[in-house]
Amino acid sequence: MDTKVTLNRELGMKEGISITTGTVVGVGLFTTGAQCVGIMGSGIILLTFISLLICILPAFMYAEMGAALPYAGGTYNYAKRAINVPVANIAAWHYLLALIAMCSTESLAFSNYFSWIFKGAGLNVAIDNRIIAAALMLFFVFINYKGVKVSGKWQNAFVYFFWSVSAVWMLYMIQHVDFGNFVPEQMATFPGFKAWMEILTWIWWCYAGFETCVGMGGEIKYPQIQIPRALFLSPFIIFAINALFQWFLAGLVPLAAQSSLAAAVAPYAEGLEKAGYMGFPIILLCCGIAFGGDFSTLNPGVEVPSRYLYQMGLDGCLPGVFGKLHPKYRTPHVAIIFVGIVAFLLILTNSINFVAQINICSLFWSYIIGFISFAELRRKEPDLPRPYRAPWATFSVVSSVIIYALMGWSCGWEHVGISFVVTGCALLFYLVYGRKRAVSQEEIKAIQAAEAATLEEDIPDDATKARMDAEYRKWKIAVGAITIVAILLYVISFIL
Repeated sequence: MDTKVTLNRELGMKEGISITTGTVVGVGLFTTGAQCVGIMGSGIILLTFISLLICILPAFMYAEMGAALPYAGGTYNYAKRAINVPVANIAAWHYLLALIAMCSTESLAFSNYFSWIFKGAGLNVAIDNRIIAAALMLFFVFINYKGVKVSGKWQNAFVYFFWSVSAVWMLYMIQHVDFGNFVPEQMATFPGFKAWMEILTWIWWCYAGFETCVGMGGEIKYPQIQIPRALFLSPFIIFAINALFQWFLAGLVPLAAQSSLAAAVAPYAEGLEKAGYMGFPIILLCCGIAFGGDFSTLNPGVEVPSRYLYQMGLDGCLPGVFGKLHPKYRTPHVAIIFVGIVAFLLILTNSINFVAQINICSLFWSYIIGFISFAELRRKEPDLPRPYRAPWATFSVVSSVIIYALMGWSCGWEHVGISFVVTGCALLFYLVYGRKRAVSQEEIKAIQAAEAATLEEDIPDDATKARMDAEYRKWKIAVGAITIVAILLYVISFIL
């Protein structure tokens, strides 16, 4: 590879937020997460809030690692330095499978909600979901191929479109919310520990990817400042969006019809139909979900895993062609095309739930390795420059590993078994191909030391820092306000 061609640091804090929240707010919230409303009704807010709590400390851990080692590859990057390259490969394989699987499910979810736009208008248009999903993959491979600046602008547009349409839809529909649907007794409806953990896992899936921007660490400008800030805000933004949409779904769909949501393919659209709100409400909502929520997840679903492949190609753990950058666009174009091909193959299954289970189990492997990497970096390299230090380090690691292991167990032995097969394949591939080609720990530290030297120049001047601080204050006020509003809506609804 031409050493003069490097990743381009073009992304700011708002792109870090839009990439992270965009990755998360999509198929989870609008399919499996919404199906849980059919099981727990308005009591879903309890598990949504618990999911926020079990994401905050992990987000802080990733904020520390992302600021200390702001390069491409996220968990793979941290694990190869903190533990060893074989374990890093396990984390990377699981993360790659998880995000590409998410990308596939998002394409299928888009197809489901896209078809409801026509149904809401009274039109009967039948198109195979897989055709629509495949066309989408081609589009997102193209915009990511064209450069991170292009994909970043598209990502901001998708996220802001989703937020804007959602706000309009909520203001229009709030007059129809039935406060009698908010039954306090639903807060205490627990179907047994394992089943409760399974539901919590599906709700947590609506948060999965809360650390996504660290995978783009090599393309974020002023990463030692921007990455922690993006990770501080993102979990609360995700909570507010999830809580608000769940509040509307529980408040609009009659209690007698809510149980049917548990098996719905497009719960929000089908819920509105059962509540008698066809026409404009369904068309508006499905446009926001399909062209905003789903698109904002598909874009980083192609973008982020390609950076893992890129870094692994550079390290010799994958064929070197994955470590090549386009000479003009400075993107890992071969890796981007590969992600699109694998996602297309998963789309052919036409099953959101099957692919989603694979996604979840693999995510837990990646996160647990990430938590252990955090602890090992603290132990082995106490003098590593850390622009941000996460609080309660020991408690964060121990509690997070236990909770995430329990959620992984709740997915069922069949899917846990599949995740072990993935682990075995990752190790086998490393032993057969990567062991003799992979960089050593000494080389890893030398390379990252050289990269760290370049970051010394990536420090904002006083005027730029002042603008960044002002932007962050505005985001904190807005995020704090919408989080409080979401909580108060439930409190008032249960009281009334």
